Amino acid sequence: MKGKTVLVTGATSGIGREAARELARLGARVLVGARDSARGRQLADAIGREGGQAELLAMDLASFASTREAAARLLASHGKLDVLINNAGIVTRHRQTSPDGHEVIWQTNFLGAFLLTRLLLPALQAAPSPRIVNVSSEAHRSGRLVWDDLELARGGYRGLRAYCNTKLALVLFTRELARREPSIAVNALHPGVIATNIWRAAPAPIRFVLDLVLTSPVKGALPIVRLASSADVEGVTGRYFNRMQEKAPVPAAQSDADAARLWDVAEKAVGLAV
Repeated sequence: MKGKTVLVTGATSGIGREAARELARLGARVLVGARDSARGRQLADAIGREGGQAELLAMDLASFASTREAAARLLASHGKLDVLINNAGIVTRHRQTSPDGHEVIWQTNFLGAFLLTRLLLPALQAAPSPRIVNVSSEAHRSGRLVWDDLELARGGYRGLRAYCNTKLALVLFTRELARREPSIAVNALHPGVIATNIWRAAPAPIRFVLDLVLTSPVKGALPIVRLASSADVEGVTGRYFNRMQEKAPVPAAQSDADAARLWDVAEKAVGLAV
């Protein structure tokens, strides 16, 4: 990974932090994508003390303006981007809307990642062997996209349902992006059920149980690092991995028609439609 530049979103905690640290150990220059700038600088400084190279790239994927500003800064300061890891994600207990008017889980986990990826395509295309890693989840198997209510505004909202839908959306996005950009290796993965801050919205008793049974972030980061750096997946694209093994995603995630339809919906939502 020496000489390569990697952007990790959601890098200040959990598997994002551990993936950023490990990729820096492998020699990559890591851009720390962080909503909390103070925590992002702390991680960049820590990576520096460990002998690596890192810098903060402040961004809030729940804001299209912030996402666009971050992409513009990266494009202005870096000629190429070798790896983009779309890791940032949230779960909330109650339905909330972003400043852009979208349900906040849908925007943070999917629309923000979609917009960021699209804006960074020129930097990725400038790299010799670019890769994109979309951190999805086995939770995508419980997702169900209702095309006239993708953001669950009509009632029956549950945060976990919204989360599952975004993970299904990321697998469909991976499929369509791989079709449209054959020069970029883009894959989705389930890193394991990880003990991270994404579960902070859960009630305290549930968080206690989860902490006892979930996989550590260090182990959870390994599948991400593999897809971002390993020679054994060079050129592999459009696939879904459960940890280290390629697996077939749910049938709903294998629909070319739905993947193309979701792409069009996302383009309109983020303001990229022509």
